[in-house]
Amino acid sequence: ARSLNLTPGMTPPPAGAAPAAGRAGPEATTPAMDVAVDRVRVENGVVDFSDLSLVLPFAAKVEEFNGTVTGISTNPAGAAALALEGKVGEFGLARVDGTLKPFQPKVHTAIGVVFRNVEMVPLSPYTATFAGRRIATGRVSLDLNYKIENSQLAGANGVVLERFALGEEVESPGALKLPYDLAIALLTDSDGRINVAVPVTGNVDDPQFSYGHLIWQAIATVLRNIVTAPFRALAGLFGGSAENLESIAFDPGRDVLQPPEREKLKRVAEGIAKRPQLILVVEGQTGDADAAALRERDVAAAIAARLGRAPASGGVPEPVNPLDARAQRAMEALFVERSSGEALSKFVAEIEKTRGKPVDRVNPVLALVGRASPDTAFYQALLRRLNETARVPDEALPRLADARARAIATFMREALSVPRSEERRVGKECRSRW
Repeated sequence: ARSLNLTPGMTPPPAGAAPAAGRAGPEATTPAMDVAVDRVRVENGVVDFSDLSLVLPFAAKVEEFNGTVTGISTNPAGAAALALEGKVGEFGLARVDGTLKPFQPKVHTAIGVVFRNVEMVPLSPYTATFAGRRIATGRVSLDLNYKIENSQLAGANGVVLERFALGEEVESPGALKLPYDLAIALLTDSDGRINVAVPVTGNVDDPQFSYGHLIWQAIATVLRNIVTAPFRALAGLFGGSAENLESIAFDPGRDVLQPPEREKLKRVAEGIAKRPQLILVVEGQTGDADAAALRERDVAAAIAARLGRAPASGGVPEPVNPLDARAQRAMEALFVERSSGEALSKFVAEIEKTRGKPVDRVNPVLALVGRASPDTAFYQALLRRLNETARVPDEALPRLADARARAIATFMREALSVPRSEERRVGKECRSRW
């Protein structure tokens, strides 16, 4: 039933319950006497804990348990103080300290629980129940601080895992399905440690309140956020801004890394350098804006060639100036070349019909001396039509995507100081898209 066997001993008898033996008549209504225990000392005790509510049975012992509990009292104004510690396994430590009202824990509880260097494999029943996986290896250290004031819980759970790895799957109907291995890889630093904080809050008077469920829900939220936005998680783990870190932006039609994007990649490289178990794959992508930019570049290159202004090898052609006389003549000639003279006449007629006045085309003779047509709107429309109808080779977009991926991989290789012989580690083996 997932109940604690200590609960009946700490629960007051219900109202109207029969009086204790030897108490009858008028004495039965006498208020319970006050109790005050100055100090309870524990020496070389054993705390034997078992949890039968899990998919796999769990049992653990805290041995050599020593310490004191002082100030136990039924006085509502008082609170007991705890200071206890013991040994878990061969090299683990457990420690409890703080204050609480023993008979009114929901009114006030402020307890700190510390575990150090505890072997995790025996905790497999918990991961099997909630995650559907056993624990293969690992040690855990916990700093747990729970405060309850008038039924309001505020808890802070600091968790440090060392050399942690999950093992085989276990059938568990309530297990949450998440890519745990990816989350572990993202969280584990170069020293093999995972350090996370899991805050929890709630109202312990809520009928649906379950502390174990609340803890697991908080952990699941942390893991889900990490695996659904891994690059954002890398930024957060190192105290940086997570804004847009999961994507690298390129100018439309280009494969050059701009300085702001290089800064993003530098931060990703810093995160990956501290998590050597991660493998990054770069996948270049393109979109409609890139196709439009390539069409515009094709037109610009063709007009530049007609004007004798071809760019240097690999360079970007200069933009088309629709106010330039020679550029106006070149646009008309390119339109005729790619369509026909009849198509140009038809386009001119469409423009004239739309705006209700004739088109003033550039004079071929005056264009030789640099006198352009003042009909800027027509030549802007002509340039737009050229850009819209230009054809981009089928291989152009895949080639651009590949060039972008190579630009990122090259930057990352240099930032991580990865030898060329190991470039595949940076370039081809993860499934994160850029």
